[in-house]
Amino acid sequence: MGVMKRFEQRLEGLVNGTFAKVFKSEVQPVEIAGALQRECDNNAQIWNRERTVVPNDFIVELSAPDYERLSPYSGQLGDELAGLVRDYAKQQRYTFMGPIKVHLEKAEDLDTGLYRVRSRTLASSTSQPQPPAGGRQQPAQPQQQQGPGQGRGGYGYPPAGA
Repeated sequence: MGVMKRFEQRLEGLVNGTFAKVFKSEVQPVEIAGALQRECDNNAQIWNRERTVVPNDFIVELSAPDYERLSPYSGQLGDELAGLVRDYAKQQRYTFMGPIKVHLEKAEDLDTGLYRVRSRTLASSTSQPQPPAGGRQQPAQPQQQQGPGQGRGGYGYPPAGA
């Protein structure tokens, strides 16, 4: 990652983290969608001229209050966010190694309004990038661990308990 990109990420984290702490605002799904797009951009791997692979497995760590508020909708929200990632990837000509999944997790070390995004690339055990509609998915095999991303105030430090 370039020096400018790291600088931009730190500046964004500082500004967003400061506002989140001062105004105690809750995390909104649109903020998470933007963070997932940035996570794709920051972790894009160029394989060849026609193929740039991005992570397909995302974990969004939320503060306890934000998690309690959003967890009743986690299944539907995860599907919506996965669809947004898919649409963004299509615009950017990114590809995935397997199906896109977005999971919400509680992180006790985060304050209200702060979040972290972790991602990785998981390869599907079949040669198809997506399972057929209504079909059963094959278990995914880890291919490559990506570095953690950050939301408001995060600096890419390891997840709690790591």
